[in-house]
Amino acid sequence: MSKTASPAAPREIPGAKTEDRGTPGESAWSGTLWPAFQDSFIRNAGSTAVVFNRRQLTYAQFHAAVLLLGRHLADRGIRAGDRVVLYTHNCIEYLVADVAILALGAVKVPISAMASTEEATAIIERVEASMTITDSTALLTATLPAPTQVLSISEIEIELPHAAAVQEKPGTPQMRAESPAVIYFTGGTTGAPKGIVHSQAGVLANLHAHIIEAEISRDEHLLLTTPLVHAAGLFALAGLLRGAKVSIESAFDADRVLEVINDRAVTWLFAVPTMINRLVNAAELHQWHPRTLRTIQYGAAPISPSLLQRALSRFGPILQQLYAQTECPDYATLLTKQDHLRALEKPRLLSSAGRSTLMCNVTVRAEDGAAVPVRDLGEICLAAPYVMTSYWRDPQGYADRFYGRWMRTGDIGYLDEDGYLYIVDRRNDMIVTGGLNVYSVDVENVLSDHPDVDGVAVIGIPDPDWGEAVCAYVVTSADEDRDLLADRILDHCRATAARYKVPKKIVFIDQLPLTRYGKVDKKALRLPHWGATGRGIN
Repeated sequence: MSKTASPAAPREIPGAKTEDRGTPGESAWSGTLWPAFQDSFIRNAGSTAVVFNRRQLTYAQFHAAVLLLGRHLADRGIRAGDRVVLYTHNCIEYLVADVAILALGAVKVPISAMASTEEATAIIERVEASMTITDSTALLTATLPAPTQVLSISEIEIELPHAAAVQEKPGTPQMRAESPAVIYFTGGTTGAPKGIVHSQAGVLANLHAHIIEAEISRDEHLLLTTPLVHAAGLFALAGLLRGAKVSIESAFDADRVLEVINDRAVTWLFAVPTMINRLVNAAELHQWHPRTLRTIQYGAAPISPSLLQRALSRFGPILQQLYAQTECPDYATLLTKQDHLRALEKPRLLSSAGRSTLMCNVTVRAEDGAAVPVRDLGEICLAAPYVMTSYWRDPQGYADRFYGRWMRTGDIGYLDEDGYLYIVDRRNDMIVTGGLNVYSVDVENVLSDHPDVDGVAVIGIPDPDWGEAVCAYVVTSADEDRDLLADRILDHCRATAARYKVPKKIVFIDQLPLTRYGKVDKKALRLPHWGATGRGIN
């Protein structure tokens, strides 16, 4: 798709019914995604949809760009059900491609731009992707197995004039509410990442939950600085579905964020506690106060009482925390703005993940699947219309995640008398660092490939900036300077793993502690780091 392409009105997506010219909203509740987005694009045609650096598109222009890319993908053979990988950094083209994929009824497979070429290629092969859309120079020049085609992000045409706004409302491509819409890959506890499949209807319900729980109104201006392949992408889609304005940044920079918030009258910000800490530091340094900001939605980890005090003092009562999993995205429970204010008088509330959201039920269950009494520990389980519909080609793994209709999270916790959820431990060894999930086994597998590593255990340790830092305990028989050895091991990790998975700290140890069952005792390794906090999870 050359940048010099003619600005003529885009052709329709295959399967569209040209006679369907009904009023906006008549097909938006079909249970599939494209009619709902199409409805929003038509309703909000003249409003600004997306802003990136100095570029912006109205909803009419965004709509036209989506249809043009959809036609291009269709001409290259992409059909409903085909897997299309998105492996790129934040940009407007990412969102255009995201919506074009769902408009065709294809299945989006987002991969973090921080993933290595080897990691990305492995996922591309697993899903037998028909196409990969990327800005990775390495992947653009790589030889990928059939049937994968590669499309450079630079080929996506989005510079369409306002005159190219859509003249007709295409109908719905042939897809069903239960058809798969996305496959999210996340680290697995047995080495291979899980492919988490969500349906058209599930994603649509989930976006409605985002609009409700995140308090995204039509006059909202969202600022997103985290990777669109993660939670920020869902918030962007929710904003577009609602008719809000969505500003995206290529990366997070505290000073830049403060500048953009006031210059663009931003009302809504997504962050992780690491980012909030840096924002508070920058705001205090510059004596900055928000003029328009009314919501800071954060997740991935709780916030410390001291940071909350500083954030409320500087920003006002605008923070709320979410708890969820990729299998049930973003909104399982919510610690509201009012809860944060109450926590100033009752700090214990900050240890809570909040209460169940409107569209998600939360329960705590014993190992036999029975519900446990209030304040008794058990496995946290969820039920929502946006719980995953399967694991990619892993029916047994999917079945093992459920007690009947209740999806097992692998997190251990309890509910209090008021319905607040408290998480006290993880059944799976996941580390949350800077808002990104790192599964310890993934890092251990990389470290184990180093010839001087005889044994290894990876845990998360407290970090004032990252929330948790990846820490590797290494057993070695190598007879050399430990600092030099640590540098060589880290260089090995950097060459084969995503940057955020590389340990921040390596501790050499004579032998790993074992439980009475002969397994590595990670609780013993965590105790010196977390014992004083009284918490088993960050």
